[in-house]
Amino acid sequence: MKASKPFLLLGLGLILCVLLSACSGKIPSNGPAALNILSTSPLKTGAEGDAYKQGLVASGGTQPYTWTIDSGALPPGLTLSSDGVISGTPPSGSAGLYGFTVRVTDSQTPTKAYQVAGMQLTINAPLTFQPTTLVNGVVAVVYSSGVVATGGTNCIPPQTTPCYTYTLTPGSTMPPGLTLNSDGTITGTPTTIGIYNFTVQVTDQFPTTATATFMITVTGKIQGNYVFSFNGYNQQGQAFYMAGSLIADGNGNITSGVFDRNGNDSIGAMTDVAMTPGTGGSGQCPSSGPPGGTGSVYCVGRPSVTTGANLGTIVIASALGTYSFSVSVSLVSDSRIILADPNHPSMWGSGVLKTQSNPSGVSLASGSFGFGLYGIDSGGNRYGGAGYFITDSSGNISAGNGEADINDNGSWSGQATPLTGSISAMVDPITGRGTATLTIGSTTLDYAFYAIPAAPGKLQFPALVAVQTDPISSSQPITLASIIERGLGSGGTTITFSNGNLSATRGSNPNGSVFELNAVSGSGSTAVPDISLGLGNFDGNGNITSYIFDEDKGGTWTTPATNTFTGTYLVDPGNKLSGRVTVNLAGVTNNPVWYLTASNAGFVVGTDPNVTVGSFEPQTVPQPVTILALFGNFYGGTADPVLPSVLNEVEVFQAAPPPPPGTGNGTVTITYDSNGTGGVMMNQMFGPAPPSGQMGPGGFCLADDKPCPSTQQASSSTGRMLVQDNSGNPVDVLYIISGGASGATNSSTKSLEMSTGAQPSLSVLVH
Repeated sequence: MKASKPFLLLGLGLILCVLLSACSGKIPSNGPAALNILSTSPLKTGAEGDAYKQGLVASGGTQPYTWTIDSGALPPGLTLSSDGVISGTPPSGSAGLYGFTVRVTDSQTPTKAYQVAGMQLTINAPLTFQPTTLVNGVVAVVYSSGVVATGGTNCIPPQTTPCYTYTLTPGSTMPPGLTLNSDGTITGTPTTIGIYNFTVQVTDQFPTTATATFMITVTGKIQGNYVFSFNGYNQQGQAFYMAGSLIADGNGNITSGVFDRNGNDSIGAMTDVAMTPGTGGSGQCPSSGPPGGTGSVYCVGRPSVTTGANLGTIVIASALGTYSFSVSVSLVSDSRIILADPNHPSMWGSGVLKTQSNPSGVSLASGSFGFGLYGIDSGGNRYGGAGYFITDSSGNISAGNGEADINDNGSWSGQATPLTGSISAMVDPITGRGTATLTIGSTTLDYAFYAIPAAPGKLQFPALVAVQTDPISSSQPITLASIIERGLGSGGTTITFSNGNLSATRGSNPNGSVFELNAVSGSGSTAVPDISLGLGNFDGNGNITSYIFDEDKGGTWTTPATNTFTGTYLVDPGNKLSGRVTVNLAGVTNNPVWYLTASNAGFVVGTDPNVTVGSFEPQTVPQPVTILALFGNFYGGTADPVLPSVLNEVEVFQAAPPPPPGTGNGTVTITYDSNGTGGVMMNQMFGPAPPSGQMGPGGFCLADDKPCPSTQQASSSTGRMLVQDNSGNPVDVLYIISGGASGATNSSTKSLEMSTGAQPSLSVLVH
């Protein structure tokens, strides 16, 4: 509002200028020339607290000239001298845009010439820095951020643009590898972890200076607390499972850790095995094999693989022996691991590495939990289940507060079986470890679990990864479990579920729920993986409006053109605490059972001979999905291999969009490590620029229900995409779960990938 009055007076002054015919130089009868004002508007800017001085210039007429304010007013603190100099110091609070009219009068006689001109003068707030929290840096990852100043005096010319120069104050230093540029941007690649404070000075046009201190925290690619779980196989094809936690220092060392392992092999049940702290990790990875040094160490970023800088190695040393894993590191979400150990070529498998914030204080008392589990029974046959339980203030699960559906080798337990037991009310404050006992019918399962506390932007409620610790016996299966706390409803009451909790409809937000399902078809030497990936839509009133999926059963791949269903569902109205959903898909013989953990999300257990298990989650990518949604760098790998014949991979998946105007197929470059019955392969590449003799160009396209079209689709209603090899043969099917419409770059970005070969698998890809 400060500038309102000056603007009003400026307009009045211009009107008067016209009425008095003085908009051109006034020429009196005896004058030699017209009198003109040469100074132009706007005048140079000023700033609160800075001394201001600006001379006005005229020409023509007869000197000396006399200057006055014709209308309006100067900014507070400034005056106009008779010889045309505006000077003074604007006080605090005077910032604003001021309009006024100046008059210059010459010395001719008997009639003086004069001229008037409207002027604008901006007074800025004092020079200062905007409050800024600089983003954290990560060792060996390109960094870009910056500091920003406001206020002060603007450039001359054009008067309207800030003109700042940024420098470090004497004695201040940037984090190693980073540079403060003169425009305030901070760029480079950090080399050393730590917390760095530095002071920046900004100088404006006046020149005035201001300073502020900033902080950048540089972390390692693997630094802090982590939880991991692992699904592996030995040379006899027998399964074993692991879960644990570790703490990494960011410099390539695992400073502490513990894990539990079980399985149908020579080791048997093991509980709470400590890792040997690392002492020699350098943070640099060799092109293959474990890093140098001793103890539990890791390295990320292989010098010989420029496109796979987020591939690395984790070595765990313990009383159970030393394990070497390849890891694909996401900086914002879960990372994937595979066993890639030349010391154990007869073992392989895959798992997940999850960031664990400080587990101290995590309580699992008085909670509501949903869970899914899979593994083998005592005969080595496939075993799976899903269910829920509610704990009391001591962590106990009483009768009526839990149930589960179990499928053992194709034999479904039928209507939900009662579940009782207990769970550690408090977890270990350092490792997040606790124990649980679940009695499902007549079968008691003992678990060690590791808690992942809720974290902003990642988890709303704690999650647990659990490995069964029972010894192999004639009555006990061996399983891995995922347990998710389901939170509380309004007023702190335990959350309840109804048909309305399934309301994901294509075209809305969320757009549907993406299902990832694993199963095994056949038995013994004829067993093959049976993998499904698809999209379900529900109306909130008990109707499944569409359910489409891709399925690969041992190399026989079928698409949504074949696999499209509708049906009904019913969230158990007699026990609204359970979240149990019965499903009736038209034409399907063995319908699954779902247990909800949140709206449009939960666990799946099949009633089929192939023992289908899996999970589903909302699809939130903006509609319509374009090819640009799969754009950028993704990190991930195989999830839950169902048989020892499955090839496991960790990968860096780089998707580039088609050239403008964005039509046609995109290109894909994949750098990966793999393991399986054929041993370990590292630093492999698939894509448009491979090393000599390796796989040729790869690409991706939108494809709702069929192979890539000859001309690119403009958009997709399902988020389904295909990855092809250089011959146009599909090698992977992807369903985008979340991300931006034109390339996502944050933790919400996620896709699920299904390979289409003879030994198919599911993979998870995240930024």
